[in-house]
Amino acid sequence: MENFKHIKVTTTSSLQNVEIVEYLEPISVTIVIGMNFFEDVLTGFRDVIGGKSNTYTKSLEKINEEAIIELKRRAHYLNANYVIGLSIDNDEISAQGKSMLMVTAMGTAVRVAGKAKNIIKNSTSINLEAFEQLLLKAQLLESAEKDELILTENKWHQIIENQVSELIPFLLTKLTNNLSQFDVKENIKLFFDTLEREDTITQIFDFLERNEDRDLEYVLEVIQDLHMVDYDKNLKLLTSKKRYLNILGASIAGMHKKAYYTSDLKLIEETILVLEEKFPVTASFMRSKESFSDKEIDVWKCECGIENSLERESCRACKTDIHGLKDATINLKEIKESLIYKLAILQKNFAQ
Repeated sequence: MENFKHIKVTTTSSLQNVEIVEYLEPISVTIVIGMNFFEDVLTGFRDVIGGKSNTYTKSLEKINEEAIIELKRRAHYLNANYVIGLSIDNDEISAQGKSMLMVTAMGTAVRVAGKAKNIIKNSTSINLEAFEQLLLKAQLLESAEKDELILTENKWHQIIENQVSELIPFLLTKLTNNLSQFDVKENIKLFFDTLEREDTITQIFDFLERNEDRDLEYVLEVIQDLHMVDYDKNLKLLTSKKRYLNILGASIAGMHKKAYYTSDLKLIEETILVLEEKFPVTASFMRSKESFSDKEIDVWKCECGIENSLERESCRACKTDIHGLKDATINLKEIKESLIYKLAILQKNFAQ
């Protein structure tokens, strides 16, 4: 699936009914084609009025379309969802006695808040475009409630373009059902990038709290890839009485936010304290004689009584780590060290 197909391109430098939230960077694409390409295309066509001209024009249009597609691809890599100010130049160049056509497409990659939000919000009337959007949303939500919404490329386009944020729980459920995870995850990331960030983060954390019986690995990957960390909401997971939510919270605590604020300093300090409280070190550290040798080495002794070398992250007998977590997929020591280091950097820079 070519996920960049949803990206819109316009020749204007501004957009109606949508808000540009971020100007990313100018992008350009250049395609060079030998003029003999057109000679080959025109071969076999009778020289009637407009005959060759129409064929040439159609071939040129196709090349221009390919340049726009490549422009969309580059915008996608920048996490843009619109390209504004499109311009296309067709120039004939010569080199070593050969003529070539150079097609250059240029524009600015931007991120927009979404489609037609202002048309519907706080309006005493609903125009046709707004009504069609409402109708489409209602149809998508009805299909999702009946679990009949099949996520085709066209459906993804409708969901992303119309910002149907009410579908977040449905889409996250699909992500945890082990069905085409890559396509679902990549499209969810594109979708979440178009939504209001705070509301999206709230819905994601609510989903984590309500679905502890699911495999939430891919949801955590989305949070990490989009930097959708909220320390305040994550503390609810860490302080929960449910151990599984504590582990999820510990995993998220080791991820980065998209932006840090002075208010995060206190929350990071609290996160470190809660991690130490919820995941105390249950192993004991000591010196012990090495097997088949009188040499003493540093080891940690598991609650089960087995001694392990410091290099081992889990007990060789019961597979628990120094915090008593069995088959743990998180490294609490690394997470705490990362938070302490992050806190020091932020404190230093916010103090300047």
